[in-house]
Amino acid sequence: MDEGLRAVCEDPGLVEFWRVAVETMEAGRSAFSFQVGDEETAAALSVVLHKPVGFPGRRQVSLVKLDEHLRREGVSLVEVLEGVHGRGVEEPAGQMGWRSQWLAQVRRYEGIPGDQLAGVVGVADRVLKVVLAGPGWGWPSELEDVVVRRVVVRAVALAFGVGMPEGPAAEAEVWRVAGLKA
Repeated sequence: MDEGLRAVCEDPGLVEFWRVAVETMEAGRSAFSFQVGDEETAAALSVVLHKPVGFPGRRQVSLVKLDEHLRREGVSLVEVLEGVHGRGVEEPAGQMGWRSQWLAQVRRYEGIPGDQLAGVVGVADRVLKVVLAGPGWGWPSELEDVVVRRVVVRAVALAFGVGMPEGPAAEAEVWRVAGLKA
């Protein structure tokens, strides 16, 4: 974690935020509500969440989204929580699910330019709503785009706990496992 992000994460205005975040994670919940009571807290939280935060106000915070914001800075939510609290953090199995791992892998391995990443992930998310809804889905036309298909197959492989396919036959098996109707 770089020093600038460390300073923000250790900001006194965020002590309660990180306390609630770790309690939420360790309880196996996916989101929490946080009261923003002053300008200092709002400013620090704006940096962490990558969006303006007003005060007074209440923010609903998804752990997966928070993890995504932090990973843009090169650190995971678990790493931040361990650093802030000075101890190991219990992450229930599947708590952050496959999504954070998927996004990190897409950034690392798919070679998508930064200015196109959000658009590709947005299309992939729409396709994943169909693909992960259950068996019997038909082939979405967006999967004809090679980049989108690679990103989606990576997500499906992680979601179903199968390896990233190497070659057309292995990819077809991932689609079969995900419930593509024949």
